[in-house]
This record gives sequence, C-alpha cells and structure tokens, in this order.
Amino acid sequence: MRSKQLGNRILFVLSLISIMFVVSACSPYNPTPYDALTEFPGFLTKENLASVTVLQQEAVADGLVLLYRYQPDLDVGEYCLATTFVTQEKNGGWRAQSASGLGCGNNLSGRFLATFTVGGNITELTTAYGLSKDGSQVRIQWSDGTVSVVPLINNVFLKSRPAILQVDRIDLLDADDTVLENISWAN
Repeated sequence: MRSKQLGNRILFVLSLISIMFVVSACSPYNPTPYDALTEFPGFLTKENLASVTVLQQEAVADGLVLLYRYQPDLDVGEYCLATTFVTQEKNGGWRAQSASGLGCGNNLSGRFLATFTVGGNITELTTAYGLSKDGSQVRIQWSDGTVSVVPLINNVFLKSRPAILQVDRIDLLDADDTVLENISWAN
C-alpha cells in the first residue's frame, strides 16, 4: 500500500514537471527588450537584428516602446524607422505586442515625417512618432484635447499614451515655437 502511494506521488510530481515544461516552452523567452524585436508582429529577423539602433524608448502601459532604425537587407545600405511595444513576461523574458513602420530609404531623407499607431495585442496604447532634420520639438494634438510637446532627440520624437486615441495633428516647431510644418489627420 505504501509503495503504491509513493508511486502515485512520483507520478504526480513528474506530471507537474511535464506540464511546467510544456507551458514554459509555449512562451518564447527573449532575455532583453532588444531581443524581442525579432518576434511577430515585428519587422526584424535574427540576421538583421545586429543592424538595429534604438533611437529612443519610453516606458508606458506596463511595457516599453522602442523607436529604432534598422536595415531590412544587410547587403543594401537602406535604413527603415519603426516602433515596437514590448512587455515583460512572468518568466522574465520580453515579448513583442505591436509594431509599426514609418518608412525606408529615400522616404526618410530630409523631410518631416510623422505617424501614429493605435492599439496593441494586449493593451490600450497610442504611439506618435516621427523624424525631421529641422526643428527642435513637436506639438502633438490628441483627440481627447490633450496637447503634448515633445523634443526632437537625434532628429526623432516618440510619445506614447496608455489609451485608445487618435492624433489630430502634429506640428514641427523651431526653438521659438514657430510652426515649420504640420501633418493633420483631423476631419
């Protein structure tokens, strides 16, 4: 009788270990937010991850939004600009939740470009980002009436909010707050 109880306990423990192994294998483990950039829905592969330069990052909605440039093809000198929202899993690893790309190559040169994305796989999130070789900051007008003024750092800007919103307008400003250019999505 006692050996039967011991056998059942061993079987139970082995079953628990097997279940834990299967569950942990289902969730990818990316040791850093940077490594999570190769995970769907992102744009990167393990091969072109080495080309990534993170330009800005912002903590929001229990995660991190990374604004980065990368080369989609390492044999071509073309760069792209993108964002990815990553969150940390209970196992300590990082997971990509949403990604957005602004453009590549000549589309990124010498112009004021801006866009925004709404939503993510597991959270409410709106991210506005872009680039310009001119100006010192941008003014973002959100659909809820909030206005955010964000500096251009290394010719790019990033601003995320933990809500489902629209961006009505983004103004490129000089140091005196003069509007140099704007992009509007308002009706």
